Amino acid sequence: MPLDDATRSRIESLVAGSPVLLFMKGTRSAPQCGFSATVVGILDGLLSDYATCDVLADPDLRQGIKEFSSWPTIPQLYVRGELIGGCDIVRELFASGELAEKLGVEPPRAPALRVSERAAEALRKILAARAGDGLLHLRVDAGFDHQLYLGPAEPGELEVESNGIRIAVDAATARRAEGLAIDAEETDDGPAFRIENPSAAGA
Repeated sequence: MPLDDATRSRIESLVAGSPVLLFMKGTRSAPQCGFSATVVGILDGLLSDYATCDVLADPDLRQGIKEFSSWPTIPQLYVRGELIGGCDIVRELFASGELAEKLGVEPPRAPALRVSERAAEALRKILAARAGDGLLHLRVDAGFDHQLYLGPAEPGELEVESNGIRIAVDAATARRAEGLAIDAEETDDGPAFRIENPSAAGA
């Protein structure tokens, strides 16, 4: 369906009104698809402030942005009026460092974090028992909920090593995990991990 003038004008105004604008499904705090969540995670690791537009809340905008950009999928990232692309391109540009350059920011750096000897010993046992399940990942979300899990490597992740334990973190986690400490204690149900994060105190 051809893009009507009113919708085109509205999209042009949105794009011109924000240096960095993400057309996505859902909101920054509650993405409604995995692709949108991935791009939000990347941007959160690079920027403290950027604009988003929820296409699910506006059917005209959802179809109109595809016609406007000649790009068939959502999300779509614009930087200073230029269409950067969708999820796959954003991930590639992030991994190469080009996205940080386009945004005019420093690329993310690996955080300084510490794994205690007790935690390292417990993690080594888990990793040995589950060899082939991938890397150990740490995620810290915007609410400073922490998650440790095993999974495949993801583009653009940073690796940190402490006490012989390698941990992969995404860009957003890297910003939130500086100074984080991981400890463990034995329980009847196995090791219980405890995470102390000084960054969470100011959140």
